[in-house]
Amino acid sequence: MRPIFFILIPLIFFSCRDSAEKERQEKISETPAPKVTSPTKTYTSQKWHFSAEIPQGFKIYEGELPGESLVINFFDPEIEEEPPFAIHNDAEDAYIAVLPNGFGVDAPGGPRKTLKEWEGNLPLSFQVDPEASYVYLLENGKPWAVSMGFSTPPPGWNEYGSIYIFYKINNFKAECFSSNTGEKIDMNECNPMDGDAMKFYGDVSEEKRETLNAILESLYFIDPNREREKIEELINVEQPPKNATVSSPLKISGEAKGYWFFEASAPVRLVSQSGTILSERYISATGDWMTEYWVPFEAKLEFETREKRGYLIFNRANASGKPEHDRVLRIPVKFN
Repeated sequence: MRPIFFILIPLIFFSCRDSAEKERQEKISETPAPKVTSPTKTYTSQKWHFSAEIPQGFKIYEGELPGESLVINFFDPEIEEEPPFAIHNDAEDAYIAVLPNGFGVDAPGGPRKTLKEWEGNLPLSFQVDPEASYVYLLENGKPWAVSMGFSTPPPGWNEYGSIYIFYKINNFKAECFSSNTGEKIDMNECNPMDGDAMKFYGDVSEEKRETLNAILESLYFIDPNREREKIEELINVEQPPKNATVSSPLKISGEAKGYWFFEASAPVRLVSQSGTILSERYISATGDWMTEYWVPFEAKLEFETREKRGYLIFNRANASGKPEHDRVLRIPVKFN
């Protein structure tokens, strides 16, 4: 095993018959094959008021960490160790740790950025505190772990409640550099508390990253005082339709229930498939938004990208900040 050190705190078809056939095949090759969706099982915690879709084969653990800290783990069946899993993990382990009451001041080591500083995007259906949530980075700039804290805790959670995601790292290597000399020193002598710098190297497993992000995307918090409505009962985007080819400026129109808005607006952003935020604006209600009925809206986004695909992400305007009130609609689009 290779531990990470921490600090406390269909078939491709070829044809040469003519140029038209070649062009047709080139266009086909630009369209990614649809992803095969693995069967999932629904996990719901009535006590901690959240639900998520867990891939069949992934394991679930409910229990306690040292210090009687409660934890729920969703973890890769390939992990050899026995749960529970918290902040200390092996580089090859892929898992999620849900900590409703937190877990002391432990944190992964190495370089990190807050979600506010990071230029990437996580597939979340709930709000987190961007200044108290972090991505932990390999030297190639790729995140190998994520921690998420909340401005307003979910129902039943305390103020220290958090969620950690650890992606599997292939070909992992760790180095430490002395704060005094700048020279590399043995990891056993590394003391980040004194300013020694840790650096992590390797490649994040795309398969495990996609699996964990799919769990993360499906996770939502439950309002114990209100039945959860289907997303199509809250918002309907007329333009652009799903999988439409879009260009800048992108005109958006549709309708949403009045309580989707706050002060007649709600957030919308355009994100590339790689996670880069291309544009962030607000949809504006064009009718009286102080109603429970449907209200038309519109917006216009300007952007630049060389990527082929992305998502329009519509967020409910949640002035309370309570994650159980968050709702998200994602619409896949293609770029011209």
